[in-house]
Amino acid sequence: MHPPPKNMNQNIVSCNACSLNKICLPHGLSVQEIQQLEATIEKTTKVKKKEAIFNANDKIDGIYAVKSGSIKTSISNADGQEQVLEFHLPGDLFGFDAFNTGTHICDAVALEDTFICKIPMEAFEDLCNRLPGIRKELRHQVGKEIEHNQRLLLSLGQQQTDERFASFLIQMSSHFQSRGFSSKEFSLPMPRQDLSNYLGMAVETLSRIISRMTEDGLITIERRMVYINDNDKLQHLAHSSCTKGKA
Repeated sequence: MHPPPKNMNQNIVSCNACSLNKICLPHGLSVQEIQQLEATIEKTTKVKKKEAIFNANDKIDGIYAVKSGSIKTSISNADGQEQVLEFHLPGDLFGFDAFNTGTHICDAVALEDTFICKIPMEAFEDLCNRLPGIRKELRHQVGKEIEHNQRLLLSLGQQQTDERFASFLIQMSSHFQSRGFSSKEFSLPMPRQDLSNYLGMAVETLSRIISRMTEDGLITIERRMVYINDNDKLQHLAHSSCTKGKA
């Protein structure tokens, strides 16, 4: 089993004082219920870039929330070929992949220096039994993950490569806006190799798409910062007909 990252900064801030509390905390909890939730959380663990939170075949020991930074989850076949499953950003929960068998099927690795919070599994199960708000949030998170995976399959199966990248940018824009950040200026923490893998295209194809969108004035990219210059055109491209085959 992969050893968990060392807890370097526990209890830096309470859940109530955290800037992400409206995203991570279930709505409708009483003050007492929030205190019970806080008592179970191992808060603010620093994970260094490229460090694993868990690996495939590790037993589940908790549910995680990204406080800052970013996490990549991926799965590999017997030959070591990797498929990126998801990028988890501030406010996202992850670790649900082990709910079925009790062991993780994927690796979770920090893309950059990242701070995470963790609810140990035993405490999480106890909270689900005692707090209806936690059970409701769990259903919401699982449902959201299923919906996201279904939309991704549609994108991979029916959209052309430029439409896929445009859809991804729109999703990222909405993600950052929902967390109180700019929807038109944001950082993509993942390297292009990981992003192209996630979107089902070659790195060279992604580079050509970025160059074409830049020339057309839709976006500007400076290192990993993305600036959306023409949201309407980007939306139009992202929502183009899904009846076309892949490029």
